[in-house]
Amino acid sequence: MAQPAASSTTARRRRSSGASVAGLIDAFLDQLGSGGASAHTIGAYRRDLVGVAGRMAASHGVTESSGLRLSQVDAAALEAGMAAWAADHAPASVARAWAAWSSFFTYLISEGIARANPTQAAERPKPPPPAPRVIAGGDVSERLLLVAAMPEPSSWSAWAERDVALVATLGLTGLGASEVLSLRLGSLRQDPSGGRVLVTGDPGSDRVVVLHPGLTELINAYLTSRKEWLGPESPDAPLFVDASALPMTSSKVQYLVQRLYERSGLAGQVPEGTAVQALHATFVAEALAHWAAVLRDALAPPPPSRRQRAT
Repeated sequence: MAQPAASSTTARRRRSSGASVAGLIDAFLDQLGSGGASAHTIGAYRRDLVGVAGRMAASHGVTESSGLRLSQVDAAALEAGMAAWAADHAPASVARAWAAWSSFFTYLISEGIARANPTQAAERPKPPPPAPRVIAGGDVSERLLLVAAMPEPSSWSAWAERDVALVATLGLTGLGASEVLSLRLGSLRQDPSGGRVLVTGDPGSDRVVVLHPGLTELINAYLTSRKEWLGPESPDAPLFVDASALPMTSSKVQYLVQRLYERSGLAGQVPEGTAVQALHATFVAEALAHWAAVLRDALAPPPPSRRQRAT
């Protein structure tokens, strides 16, 4: 008995499964144009669709997006293509490209060319975390450490050695406040070369932070002052404690750092909501600027009087 004829939609899907994605993009853009979309809008859609298609094509070993077939575009391929696109595009461009592909597949479904929209099953690429903001003002690290070394006379909890060590640890290690507050005396260890390191994290997932010799000296000065006051302690004791020998808390660290900003005249330059987080970015930026200046001076050509004429 003769089989019933396939519906026109099913037949169209079968024919289009091997269709060129580039050709389908052209058809979609033609529809946008006939619907009144501006040339600017159509151009933006084309850049996003063709650009991501090119990343997907590369993952299939195809050199150009014109060689990509609709059957090769599923949720996994779209995730990979969008991830590659996100690697060198701003978050706003990634979001726009994602919306363009969603609209493209909505068109293909309405035309009976595709069965599903892979953007609904694929995981959107996560935007990178915002770059840490730097505190303006110049010589911020030096000003903060100098102020920390001269505690407020009216403060009963003043402890210069601890404040200097705490600010320097936050600024030079890249550890967050919660990580620094989780450190114990036993977290400070000696590596095989004789240098000092901080070991953070849980057993089996340790993170080892190599300490700059200058930071080691500041921490040692703090520990010396602490031992004179508290005597021998367990390795499990918190690395940073307050004037009552209690563990430092996040709120106490925030208050201490904010007071240092105020006393050093930097409060107006600190990005809102980043009092502690901006320390590391600022310390690193100033260190890089310092060494850039040193190298620039070292590489500067000698004055004419010192130059020797080549023979």
